[in-house]
Amino acid sequence: MRNRRGVALMVVLWSVALLATLTAMATSAARMSAATATNIRSRAVARAMAESGVLAATADIGDSLRVYGNDAAHRDAYLSRLEPSVMGAAAMIDDSLGEGRFAVTIVDVSARLDVNTAGVDGLTSLFATATSTGTARTMAEQIESAIVGAQTLNVDAAAMARDSLAAMLLGRERSPLTRLAFESLDAVRDVVGDNAGVLAQVASQLTVDGDGRINRRAASRAVLAAASGSLVDAPSRLLIVARGWERGHPLSREIEAVYDVATDGLHLVRWRERDR
Repeated sequence: MRNRRGVALMVVLWSVALLATLTAMATSAARMSAATATNIRSRAVARAMAESGVLAATADIGDSLRVYGNDAAHRDAYLSRLEPSVMGAAAMIDDSLGEGRFAVTIVDVSARLDVNTAGVDGLTSLFATATSTGTARTMAEQIESAIVGAQTLNVDAAAMARDSLAAMLLGRERSPLTRLAFESLDAVRDVVGDNAGVLAQVASQLTVDGDGRINRRAASRAVLAAASGSLVDAPSRLLIVARGWERGHPLSREIEAVYDVATDGLHLVRWRERDR
């Protein structure tokens, strides 16, 4: 009888231990599921808020442009007020909806030097404001080589052959069919490698979203000296940066939307998203 009671006790203890382990595992799984659900919800709220920020900004700017219509003077003055600081970005909207919140800033892209079209000389001129001329030239050549190299790798061989034949018949050198552009300054930073610190110093004067025009009223002297595009008196392209998040949650979503500024309103050119 004593042996039987000892075996029964061991079975009960093992059963209790097993049930405790299963309970702990179930509790942990439930917590993980709850955390996953919370993150998914927060990510959805953050994106919805960021998108709401873009829509609110474009609606506000579009309405103003339609009000001014063909009144170029007032229209240009309004656009210039969107980014009062040449070197920074102006806070335009900061609002909330329920537990979601968003903030929007506007960047005058045409007040910055476009990495993709500035060329070696233009980039060297701007980089030289933060480093030696030799280093500036090296960085500019690295960037230009990356653009041309990427282009060469992605051009169809048959298309290159046709272009070469046409060039020969016309008596001129073959020109590139396409020019692959950088889509972010992060990609440019990767190209310059050890000189990323120099790039960071002039990043506020650089863009990858330009259209070849420079707003001379907002561009810095360094940008004006380096630029080779046409000069205008008001922003020709705007970058709307909207960040959304849920109150009390660290995850946020950032949307960068680039728009051409036209008489009839804004026209979307580029759209980028990322978690922050």
